[in-house]
Amino acid sequence: MDSSFSSGVSIPQKNALFLSGVWTYFGLAIAVSALGAWAAPLFVVSSTTFWAVIIAHLALMLSQSAWGNSKTFGVPVFFLFAFLSGAVLYPLLAFAGATGQIGVVFQALIASASLFFAAAVWGYTTKKDLSGMGQFLFFAMIGLFVVGIMNIFFFTSIVHTIASVLTVIVFSGYTSYDLQMIKNGAYESPVYAALHLFINMFAIFQNLLSLFLSE
Repeated sequence: MDSSFSSGVSIPQKNALFLSGVWTYFGLAIAVSALGAWAAPLFVVSSTTFWAVIIAHLALMLSQSAWGNSKTFGVPVFFLFAFLSGAVLYPLLAFAGATGQIGVVFQALIASASLFFAAAVWGYTTKKDLSGMGQFLFFAMIGLFVVGIMNIFFFTSIVHTIASVLTVIVFSGYTSYDLQMIKNGAYESPVYAALHLFINMFAIFQNLLSLFLSE
């Protein structure tokens, strides 16, 4: 565990400080992602720049284990990732604005936050051991990623809907799993723990918004 959480305090205090750090970084990342969505029209000006954002976002996600625990790069790269996450959402948000569905965005946000925090509370408080879920959730996520890539080139609405629903379920499960892992001290860095929670929230919101807009 980070040295800032490991000296001069009791174990319960360490855990409370660590969890406070996790939620602080998580909240800041949400704010930075909102800034990214707001600023996206300034630099996402073509399909080329949008794909550049997508690729950069994906590259940071896939390389998270290399920078997530870094004391030097962890925080700035996390906030860059959060900023790009907001930019990735821009087309959905722009479509909602253009079609007069801004209210749907707020509905999706409220539903996502409710689902996320319900899963988080259950994961943190349950006596059930969730460690066995990790491998299943990982392979489910990989499968959904592959389906998502294929659906870009061979789009069908039914596959999109099913994949979106399953993605919401998988990342809700990941939220419960991650909170229990945080509680059990599985993370060395509050930044890396917050990153995992942020990815969960991002995936839940992105897919619920897509589902709500397609109704």
